[in-house]
Amino acid sequence: MTEGPERVTFDEPKIRQGFLGRKYFSPPKKLPHFSNLQFKEEYKASRIHLIINPFSGKKKGSTIGQFVTEELANSNIKVESHITEDSEHAIDIVKNLSFSEGDAIVTVGGDGTFCEVISGYMSRDSQDSNIPFGLIPAGTGNSQANDMEISDYMDAVARIIKGRIRSIDIAETKFLDRDREIVRYSHNLVGWGLGVDSNILAEKMRILGPLRYDIGVLLSILRGKVRRAKCYIDGHLIEADFVLLLIQNTCTGGDRLRLAPLAQVDDGKMDLGVIYHISRLKILKLFNQLKAQGSHVWNPNVEFYRFKTLRIETDEPTSINIDGENLGTTPLDIKVLPLALKVFN
Repeated sequence: MTEGPERVTFDEPKIRQGFLGRKYFSPPKKLPHFSNLQFKEEYKASRIHLIINPFSGKKKGSTIGQFVTEELANSNIKVESHITEDSEHAIDIVKNLSFSEGDAIVTVGGDGTFCEVISGYMSRDSQDSNIPFGLIPAGTGNSQANDMEISDYMDAVARIIKGRIRSIDIAETKFLDRDREIVRYSHNLVGWGLGVDSNILAEKMRILGPLRYDIGVLLSILRGKVRRAKCYIDGHLIEADFVLLLIQNTCTGGDRLRLAPLAQVDDGKMDLGVIYHISRLKILKLFNQLKAQGSHVWNPNVEFYRFKTLRIETDEPTSINIDGENLGTTPLDIKVLPLALKVFN
């Protein structure tokens, strides 16, 4: 038994001179999205199962889906389109797909749509490990696509046609929806605490666009809600009053905030940022550091860990967020599945 969970450490920050001579920490250096930059596999897709969320982002999913279909057809790739009608429909669609050699699954939507597609695939009675996934960014945040440096849907289509494949970790998450246990497979992040509070508020202000995330955070900070929880990191218990837990498979989340600069999508682990009970003023300062490309990592009130399994227990059910979607409540169990999914890159 080790002394405690694996800690993530950061190099000493460089101090810069800012406006009116004010000193600040320069942003931490971000690691590459993939830990190994060598491409090891290529895949020639002959048929694409295209899952289109028409409601994602600015509701241009159908228009983007039509463009993608035409571009793939021009490269002699057959496309079978499936339009989602409501939340979780993508899960059922993928569960019932029939695969053959040369098939691939491609989503037109955001991180939440991609999560549903992966969850549908992983919950099938049988899985073909050779099926790769493509991601056409059409959501609000597009955190996974941003970290993969997919600039737009044209770039995403080009990558599918080129056929370079990489493997990524995903996280099996188990939580409650009322009294029913739910399983989802996360590719991006899992939120708990202030981050979920702000997301719930932001969803009520969609008319404000990306600005709603900042407003949601500020309102949540003013409310000052703190939660008591037991957090088991690879079996090691931390019990405390928490403001926020940042659970990251990728570097960024939300409005492309650099939440975990050292997180990599294929290292077999997830990164966990722990923020304990601190004053509203300190939280506000921390949020400003986070907005400054991740300088929050040097805040003395933040600790970072890396894990393979995580469990969160609370006295009362507490909301959680999976890949940008508010889905259920604690208790929450997370298990990292190393290199479980192939993606076009």
